[in-house]
Amino acid sequence: MKRAGAAVTGLALAACAAIATGCGHPNPPDRWTVHNKWLYSVVTAPGQASILQVTISNPHKEQRLSIQGATLTSNAFHPVTKAQVQASQSTTSAQYTLLWNAGVAGPYQGDPVQLRVQLATGSQSFALGKAYTRVVAHPVSWLDIPAGPNSVAGQPDLLNEPHDIYFQLKNPSDTPVRLTGLETAGGFQFSRLAYRLNDTSLPSGYPSDAKPLGNQGVLIPPHATCNVYAEFKQPSGYLNELIQVAAVLEKDGVRGEELVGPAFYTVNYFVDDDPSAYYPALNVTS
Repeated sequence: MKRAGAAVTGLALAACAAIATGCGHPNPPDRWTVHNKWLYSVVTAPGQASILQVTISNPHKEQRLSIQGATLTSNAFHPVTKAQVQASQSTTSAQYTLLWNAGVAGPYQGDPVQLRVQLATGSQSFALGKAYTRVVAHPVSWLDIPAGPNSVAGQPDLLNEPHDIYFQLKNPSDTPVRLTGLETAGGFQFSRLAYRLNDTSLPSGYPSDAKPLGNQGVLIPPHATCNVYAEFKQPSGYLNELIQVAAVLEKDGVRGEELVGPAFYTVNYFVDDDPSAYYPALNVTS
């Protein structure tokens, strides 16, 4: 299996789109594909931004095709900037990356997210996926996050394996803080949660000796660290996920939610470098 890890920082919403063309062939195939089927499950705080990601690609890379523009449409997400376009090229394809900053409008469950791409030959619209969003009621900043959530990209067989979210929390204060669980926006459920206190190594995978996080949670002593591990299965109907959660905390009898994330899980490696069997086509002529 091919895999690539990528740390994602900030609380932003981004959209990645990669486009390449088969120019240079006598009859260039219209094999451009939109990497959709996204689950966006985002917990955020009032006034903060989040990140959306989606990819559009073609295995032929002889020449890039310019994008005239791209528009993101969703009730749950409100882009606050125009798309920023970045071009890149691998050994098998040329790519465009579109980036948006966007805010969460409020609580939504299964809200459609649409993308409209403008090319020189016209525009086309695609369903990217569904958004599950929630704005926390009592956002706090009680803990440091020395190691943020992991992100993973891989082949379609990645779908058959459990997905792990793991990160590290540190209590910088002189007051103990209790972690009681992880709050999600919906669309999926964690099958298990666990932790390790004062682990000198950075969190990775789901260790067999991690302690289950029970109903009482775990008390993080002053200046201690706590590695947190969570596992979930690939939700049916989705190939890609953006997961952002909140750590549910208690300190001095007060409840609060501290944002943790985001983590991305993307299918971006394919047999014969051809994603068209998994994603819809973006039909273009050159």
